[in-house]
Amino acid sequence: MKKIFNFLLIGLLLIFTGACGDDNDSTIDLSDHIESVSILNKVAGNITIDNFIHQVSVELVEDQSLSDVQIKLTLKDGVTMVNPSSAEATYDLTASPKFTIKIGDRQYSYTIKVKEIEEPVGPYKGWPQSTDFGDLPKGIRVYKSPAQLQGKNAVAYIAVAKVSKGRTFDVVLSGTIVDGKKLSGAKTPAEFYAEGSYPVIINGGYFTYQSGYYNLSLVCRNGSVVIGAQQDVWPGDGNYYLPARGIFSHIQGSEYKAEWAVTSGTSTYAYSSPVAKPTQPAVFPPFEGARAYTAQTGIGAGPVLIKNGVVVNTYVNEMFKETTDVGATINNPRTAIGSTSDGRLILFVCEGRNMTANTPGFTLEETAKILLDLGCVEALNLDGGGSSCMLINGKETIKPSDGEQRLITSAVVLK
Repeated sequence: MKKIFNFLLIGLLLIFTGACGDDNDSTIDLSDHIESVSILNKVAGNITIDNFIHQVSVELVEDQSLSDVQIKLTLKDGVTMVNPSSAEATYDLTASPKFTIKIGDRQYSYTIKVKEIEEPVGPYKGWPQSTDFGDLPKGIRVYKSPAQLQGKNAVAYIAVAKVSKGRTFDVVLSGTIVDGKKLSGAKTPAEFYAEGSYPVIINGGYFTYQSGYYNLSLVCRNGSVVIGAQQDVWPGDGNYYLPARGIFSHIQGSEYKAEWAVTSGTSTYAYSSPVAKPTQPAVFPPFEGARAYTAQTGIGAGPVLIKNGVVVNTYVNEMFKETTDVGATINNPRTAIGSTSDGRLILFVCEGRNMTANTPGFTLEETAKILLDLGCVEALNLDGGGSSCMLINGKETIKPSDGEQRLITSAVVLK
């Protein structure tokens, strides 16, 4: 029994010594050859150096490219780089990366292991993260604005959803479609929440009441246009006009677009660039250059605020007024939706009309600039004023300017 035990002990020692050897060197070396590791061009979490097994473990925030990670090594005195030749180099972390160092006549190879992690709790573009509304699904976070935006007092919130986490938006209606744009009723955002328990709800497109509720703006759901784009605008000269009005759509996959749309009969057409303000009554813009509209989901309202990363604010082209209806150039509560180039959806709402003292709201131009600062490359203004509302887990964020939630016909929800 004693002999067997001795043989086992010797075997274990040999295995241990072999496992700890490095590059054909059987000597166990526990020196801290690598003192620190820094990631220069990515958002990183914890970085762990294990000089015993010669491994560097790096946590990187998800949704960043792993093929071009700049790493800086701080080496102990007497340690030099072999491969790559510089202590600061770019690594492809998708391809089992290694680096080799030299101490005297010995070489040691280190492996780099990467783990993707969720974005740490913290601000987004200078907006502090809000945790006042309870738990949210993975990939959705809520942020409250700084005290001032665009040089004005602000009470505003954004819900940010990561498309890579399977998050997107949907449009829900307040009732069944009775005829064309007429719905069977209207609901407050709280009533929408009571039916669907959506984590984030904002008000949607434009509507009117004329012996019943009519949803005026485009709604596309599950790949089908269920309500067409607003077809007629009456500016007060006794005639109606047919401008192309703003829409925001989930086209497919990770593609989101702000466009301009018209509906003729049962056909909807979308334009990728602003359409001139109509000068002739009852005449559609030319359909040449437009695409037959298709999308997974779409919401209409207007005007388009940002297109291809540029503020456009096409309220004139879309025949919105400066001081009435949308109130383009005056302060108002606002609601908007946008997308960023790195795969985020942003739902925006701001308080206005001094529901909180000295908080007037924003003009459309200011709203567009706020969204641009938040990284939006496409963005659409939604119904605002007394309709503006955002619920997080059913809880209000801003104070509605009517003093209570308004009945609306459509809502945009995150799912």
